[in-house]
Amino acid sequence: MPFWEVVLDNDKKILGKYNQRYFSEQKIGEIVKKKYEQEIRQGHNLTIRLSKND
Repeated sequence: MPFWEVVLDNDKKILGKYNQRYFSEQKIGEIVKKKYEQEIRQGHNLTIRLSKND
């Protein structure tokens, strides 16, 4: 099952996984702006990527 992953670039830490079936790319962008606002303000770079197939 494919997932969107929100990744903190500085540490390569995965902050969240969201199912592509339920969340569009646009919706993930909105979630990142709201939920990870603190990390963005601290100057971290966040990336939204497709998960690797297991």
